Amino acid sequence: MYQSVNGILIHYEIIGAGKPVVFLHGMCLDLISMKLNYEDSFSKKNGSYQRIYIDIPGMGKSQSFFKVQPSSDYLVELIIEFLNLIKVDNFYLCGHSYGGYLSLGLAYKYPKRVKGLFLTCPVVTANPNKRVTASHINIKNDNFNIPKNKYTEDFLEMNVIINEKSWKKYLNEITVGLEKYNAKFLEKLQSNNFEYYRFQKEQTIKNWNSDIPIFFLLGKRDQVVGFKEQKKLAANFKDYNLLILEEAGHNLPIDQSNLFSNCVNYFFKL
Repeated sequence: MYQSVNGILIHYEIIGAGKPVVFLHGMCLDLISMKLNYEDSFSKKNGSYQRIYIDIPGMGKSQSFFKVQPSSDYLVELIIEFLNLIKVDNFYLCGHSYGGYLSLGLAYKYPKRVKGLFLTCPVVTANPNKRVTASHINIKNDNFNIPKNKYTEDFLEMNVIINEKSWKKYLNEITVGLEKYNAKFLEKLQSNNFEYYRFQKEQTIKNWNSDIPIFFLLGKRDQVVGFKEQKKLAANFKDYNLLILEEAGHNLPIDQSNLFSNCVNYFFKL
């Protein structure tokens, strides 16, 4: 389905009924990456939650052309206007990486509308040169021989657990988004030394105290966003869960799919 928001077409999919949950994927990915990871858990209680999967503009099947300079602050306003148009008032947010960053921005600006946050490996500092990151490793736990193609190097750089299962999940969840995102959009968003990527109130959000329930699920081997800044941020929330997985990196839902599902089930009481 598509919804026009301020002249920009946003592609989305809605599954089920109940309390709305909005899913925001990582940079260069699409809603498939979220849907394939979350649906197994939510479909067990199909009448409890309405799942709203969104292709963030510039990625997936959503429109990539902007008449204005794209920014994270602007994307937050597009998403909230999208939710207004489809008549969603209060909602939960599940965000991965950049989707986690946008989720934090939405919760900060519209705290009365956000009922809870479930974040995996969220960006906290927009400028990658200023992040506190971790050291990546590869753990091969079977005799799987990785096929050689254009994604092999990225798979090894982003995944910690290297086996046939993680390779298949990577192909199904990650490469589909990598084939669709608009590189020119990303270049514009990250231009001017990441000033458009960064929330204008990023530092304020880092110091923000909130009663919104939140779950931080982090990888100790995450070389993209790390885990230390997120751990510090978690302490600002009155009602928080924090789990840092030793054998997981930035593609945590792939590295530790069973633990990921258990955490989803726990937070949403599935």
